[in-house]
Amino acid sequence: MYLSTKSKTSILLAVIIVAAGTLIQVSAYTGGEISIKLNNTQFTRINDTGNYQIKVFVDYSVTDPTLIGQKINAVMKVYSSDGSLLKTTSFPGGFPVNRTGSTYLLTSIPVSPAQNITTETVFTDLNKTNLLSNPVKTTPHMTDLIKSSEITPTLTD
Repeated sequence: MYLSTKSKTSILLAVIIVAAGTLIQVSAYTGGEISIKLNNTQFTRINDTGNYQIKVFVDYSVTDPTLIGQKINAVMKVYSSDGSLLKTTSFPGGFPVNRTGSTYLLTSIPVSPAQNITTETVFTDLNKTNLLSNPVKTTPHMTDLIKSSEITPTLTD
């Protein structure tokens, strides 16, 4: 059977496209590489600043062993009662992930939009472009007043 140069080129191109599609599908993140669950939340008025501090603690378990020891990131979004995004917080340079562990995200918001807020926390790749975990949604409840000197600094995007 004789195949023209054009036919051979078309077949080769089709094989390359199928192979590339398979590689991309295999290496893509699905959002199921890490499982996270809520451990605790703190929503506290900072008495000498007039702001609220939001702290979300999550426990995690890595289901994709290729991620263990790699740097990843976590993102917490804070939403108002009408669903508007108030703030996004993440780690400045990511953090190395173990097989299991826990971490927290921390941010502060002004008093005025602090009523009936919700948060959503998710683990991502280091660049914060691909989801690696399920999202965890919370409705933080008010705790005791704290002093601003007791706050751990965090990076806010």
